Amino acid sequence: PSDVRLALTYTQLSQTIIGLMPNVYLAHEAYALDGFYGYYRFPTKFWGIGNDTPDEAEESYERRDFESETNALRRVGLGMYVGARYQVRHLGLEKIEADGVLRDEEVCGSAGGSASGLGVIVRHDTRDNVYQPARGFYNQCHAVFFGPAAGSDYSFTVLSLDLRKYVPVFGSHVVALQTYDTFIFGDPPFQMLSLLGGSYCMRGYYLGRYRDRNMITAQAEYRAPLFWRFGAVLFAGFGDVSDSVTAFRLDRFKYSLGCGVRFMFDARERINARIDAGFGKDGNAGVYAMVLEAF
Repeated sequence: PSDVRLALTYTQLSQTIIGLMPNVYLAHEAYALDGFYGYYRFPTKFWGIGNDTPDEAEESYERRDFESETNALRRVGLGMYVGARYQVRHLGLEKIEADGVLRDEEVCGSAGGSASGLGVIVRHDTRDNVYQPARGFYNQCHAVFFGPAAGSDYSFTVLSLDLRKYVPVFGSHVVALQTYDTFIFGDPPFQMLSLLGGSYCMRGYYLGRYRDRNMITAQAEYRAPLFWRFGAVLFAGFGDVSDSVTAFRLDRFKYSLGCGVRFMFDARERINARIDAGFGKDGNAGVYAMVLEAF
């Protein structure tokens, strides 16, 4: 099925987030078009770059961004798609703290500007359902090259892997597995570094609590029905960020543990609304209310 999602957040302080997420299949799934288009005028936080930034380094600023990501793919085999990706992001910062490290514009990206890039994307999708899979694979990798030739103020390359497997264990119980990894070469703005945390991966950490060029994460989720349209999940995650691929150390990886409840508001398409509570090390925690599964 094709779908188009629209998310809107607006506060009494005129803070705004708008996100448009189309996912469209054409010509009997011979072609796929999807992406993300977002506008942000919203406060966020920065703790510095690296995997051991202290809590006391926290500083706030207002993000004034527009970002877009467009994928155009063609099916080349059973469940296999190949195509192109185009990304554009306009980076704006407002209300920067007077004594923060972003004020002196020495952090790459703190002066704002634009980043745009072109790349290739390969996707392998054998899921039995795109919204709540019970079996199959979803594997995607992409490489995007940012630089002056694409109209970018920054020059860097992003390689990303998203590998998932869904295993039915008994009845409607499912184990979902994922590894999501990014590797960046060059000089990206701090806003586009690999960000650990958020509502989809390493739940329990603020998105960007830890950021660096490279990130390796893995997570598992046990999904079980309860009664009527309600369900429950248990999840665990493991991951970290690093300046170089060779600098990762297993004994320093962060962990994430949590649970959640599900309500299937569209039984025909098996679409869930979810509330998750995630907990990480050093007192990190988060609660997330979303539509669709984390992965």
